[in-house]
Amino acid sequence: MIKLRSLILPGIAWLLSITSLTAADPPKELEQVIDDFMNLEATSLQVSQVIDWRFSSKNDSIIFQMDIKEGRNFHLDLAAFGLEIFVSETEMMTLNHSRSQIIYEDASPDALLKQLFVGGDLNDARFKDEKMRQDGLRELRFRFASDFSDWDRLTVILDGNDTMKGIHLFDYDGNLYKISFQHLPNFSNFNMPDVDTEYLHYQIADLRK
Repeated sequence: MIKLRSLILPGIAWLLSITSLTAADPPKELEQVIDDFMNLEATSLQVSQVIDWRFSSKNDSIIFQMDIKEGRNFHLDLAAFGLEIFVSETEMMTLNHSRSQIIYEDASPDALLKQLFVGGDLNDARFKDEKMRQDGLRELRFRFASDFSDWDRLTVILDGNDTMKGIHLFDYDGNLYKISFQHLPNFSNFNMPDVDTEYLHYQIADLRK
């Protein structure tokens, strides 16, 4: 599992964590964005993330693909890390091709956040304000209320149709994670792999409760 801060993917963790929320609810402004995203069907997205480090003139970037089926089914192709992640309504399966491992986890925010980045909880987000930009895009700005969160604030960027165009996440160290989404013209369909026939030599770790 990836834990190095320079390799984490908070945008994907943010998106996947909306598949199942804990008992508390996120603010209603964020909940509407969540509902709209979860209603996407047969959609493939190119996701770009750039990390602007506060104390460095350099930045890190990565581009990856996310495929969304109906019924809250996701596929993430993280080729740069040798990972594929499949999410259904009940479980998450991570194929770590570089280590020949398969990890099963419950499809819950905690499992997804631990897999992809450390800290942060959507239920700790508090709506701050809304800003209209000169380019016609709209920003919804939030702060994280918990003292135990690694994240300080969150900005969700929407277009005139309330389609999510990007996410900006600031951590408590002042680093900025800029995630943008581009809808691809064709949907890349996918099926859950048959691990009993396709990955017989992979070690399996079952972390489901």
